[in-house]
Amino acid sequence: MKLKDIVNYLIEEGIDVELKGDGSIHIDQVSGLVEAQQNHISFFSDLKRSHELEQTSAGAVLINSKFETLTSRTCLLVENPYFAFAKVSQLLNPEHTAAGIHPSAVIDESAKISTTAWIGENVVIGKGVTIGDDCYIGPGSVVLDHSVIGKKTRLVANVTVMDNCIIGDEAYLDPGCVIGGQGFGFANEQGEWHKIPQIGRVVIGDRVFIGVNANIHRGAINDTVIESNCIIDSLVHIAHNVSIGYGSAIASQVGFAGSTTVGKYCVFAGQAGINGHISIADKSYFAAKSGVTHTIKEAGSYSGFPAIPTAEWQKNMVRSKGLNKMAQKIKYLEKELQELKSNLENN
Repeated sequence: MKLKDIVNYLIEEGIDVELKGDGSIHIDQVSGLVEAQQNHISFFSDLKRSHELEQTSAGAVLINSKFETLTSRTCLLVENPYFAFAKVSQLLNPEHTAAGIHPSAVIDESAKISTTAWIGENVVIGKGVTIGDDCYIGPGSVVLDHSVIGKKTRLVANVTVMDNCIIGDEAYLDPGCVIGGQGFGFANEQGEWHKIPQIGRVVIGDRVFIGVNANIHRGAINDTVIESNCIIDSLVHIAHNVSIGYGSAIASQVGFAGSTTVGKYCVFAGQAGINGHISIADKSYFAAKSGVTHTIKEAGSYSGFPAIPTAEWQKNMVRSKGLNKMAQKIKYLEKELQELKSNLENN
């Protein structure tokens, strides 16, 4: 499409944008600055990449006005170039929008399927299921009895939604997700494990992204809850009765034990591990491989195992590099002290 049409789209999306250059050029894809061609649009937001901006062949660049003098390329001036880039990428790479039901799908007659939804190959839909408008239920996906899928939600492929789960509007579930699997609940009697039926649900809000092979267990009695606007990366495990607050971000291989409550806008970097039955304050950030063993009462950055404030952890790590020298010095001082003690006793 023409660049001026992209400008109009951004304005319709509520983004303030100013065109500097030729609005008649044709743009058919987004690209990085290095790879971009004349028919591509890219973005710039990092001064460390100034050399890439100078050399780019992009037909247009999304850029903040404070950097516009760094390039002679056609520019779209926006406050947040990366956000605008995301919107343009969505425009130029639209999701599947067809409606209908593939002949191989198996759907219970009691299910309520919107006429604008797409039900793909080998999908199974259980009793009393509700599928909202403009949903995409991709190949091999399973939605079991009495679950609800909100409008414009996408189950890409081979996604399993167990019974009685609720997923909100505009959610995006990548292949292999399992929503509502059995929580890890067992009672031990004289060395024998006895399963406790997990009768809660998983309730997921609007605009939640869940990555490949992520696993969210249903509640044991109450619900497991993922509030709206959360992003959850691949291979994340969320145990029964966990609650994840609005706008939180969880990177790959993070694991949550049961009944933990996470506040709003929290961030968990890769492979962080979170203990069960604790609470985490809003706007808490946990570095990679953090071990969160106790309740976090104050917002801030935490690192290490057990997780402590990052500034404190960094000091400890610096000191730990000198542990061998410190040990040798202590050994030397102990020897000196022993010799001094012997001399005093002999005198």
